[in-house]
Amino acid sequence: MTQTVAQPDPALVAAILDMAADAIICVSPEDRILSFNRGAERMFGWTAEEIVGQPFAILLPEEELARGEIDWMRRETTAQGAIQEFETRRKSKDGRVLDVSVTRTAVRDDAGRLIGYSAIVRDISDRKRIERQVLMAERLAAAGQVAAGVAHEIGAPLTAISVAVDHMLQSRCNFCGGGEEMQVLLSQTDRIAKLARRLVNLAKPAGLVFAPASVNAVAEQATSLIQPQLGRHRIRLELALDPALPALVADEAQLQQVLINLFLNAQRAMSESGGVLRVQTRAARGGSVVEITVSDTGPGIAEEDLPHVFTPFFSRSGGTGLGLALAAQIVKSHRGTIDVASVPGEGATFTIRLPTTGDHD
Repeated sequence: MTQTVAQPDPALVAAILDMAADAIICVSPEDRILSFNRGAERMFGWTAEEIVGQPFAILLPEEELARGEIDWMRRETTAQGAIQEFETRRKSKDGRVLDVSVTRTAVRDDAGRLIGYSAIVRDISDRKRIERQVLMAERLAAAGQVAAGVAHEIGAPLTAISVAVDHMLQSRCNFCGGGEEMQVLLSQTDRIAKLARRLVNLAKPAGLVFAPASVNAVAEQATSLIQPQLGRHRIRLELALDPALPALVADEAQLQQVLINLFLNAQRAMSESGGVLRVQTRAARGGSVVEITVSDTGPGIAEEDLPHVFTPFFSRSGGTGLGLALAAQIVKSHRGTIDVASVPGEGATFTIRLPTTGDHD
C-alpha cells in the first residue's frame, strides 16, 4: 500500500521562517533584499517594509564594502552553492556594527537557474567580545612575563645613570654650558624608569585597598590634577556630578589613576585643535551601579580601532598603549566594566560602570 506524504503547508513554512530567532534574509541575483524576517528586524532595527527592495549593501559597514565582500560572496556562493558560518560584520539601522556569522546559500529553480540567495545571519557579538577578552588576558600575561625582566634589567643601570648625571649636575655642570643637556638626560632616564614601573603595574598592579569611597570626590581630585595641562591645550573642562550619587567600596587612588589615564587620552586627542572634556557621574540600575562617563570632542576613534583600544601596546597617538589597558584592568578588579563608543569626527565617550555593593578581588 502506497503511503501518501503530506505536503507542508506553505503558509506554515513561511510563518516558521518569519518567526525564527535568527535573521533570515532572501536577496535577488542582483543582491536586492526580497524578504526580511522578524529575527532580522530585531537584529538590524529596520522593518521589512522599510528595507525590502533596498540593496543588500545597506547592511554592510564601509570597511566591508571597501573590501569587496558583496562581490566575493556572490562569486563564492554561485560557484560553491553555499558559504557556511562566514564570520564578518554587519551594520544596524542606528549605525551599530555587529559581529555576525553568515550562512549564505544559492537558490535555484527546477531548471537550475539562479533565482536568488538566502542568508541566515547570527549575532556573535558576545562571543567575539569574549574572544577579545581572552586575547587581552593572554597579552597581559605576556606583559607580566616580561615586566619583571624589564624592571630588573633596566632598573639598576637607570639608577646608576641617574645618580651619575645628578652628581655631575650638582658638582660640575650646575653653572656650566652643559647644564641644560644634563637636565634633559635626567628627565629622560626618569621617563624610562616610569615606563618600566608602568609595565610592572600593568602586569601586577599594586595591592588594592578597598574602603568607602566617593566617586565625585575622586573625579574632582583627578580633574584638579589635570586641569592646568588641559588649559595649555585650550581644552575646556565640564563637570556634571550627581550630588545624590551613592557611595561605593573602592580603591580611590586606583580609580583616580583610571580617570587620569582617560583624561590624558582625551587631551592627546584634542591637543591640536582644543575642545571640551566632559565628566559626568550618575546612578544607574536603581542605584546598584555608579556610572562615570568621560567624553571628548576630538576626532574620534576609527571604527576598526574600537575593539583594540584596551589592548596593551595598541596606540595610534604615539603613546605607550598602556594607559587604557591599565585602566581596564583596574576597573575589572573593581568588578566593573569600561566601554568606549565613538563616531569619527564627533569625539569619543568612555563609560565606566561600578557596582555599589558586592565583593572585590
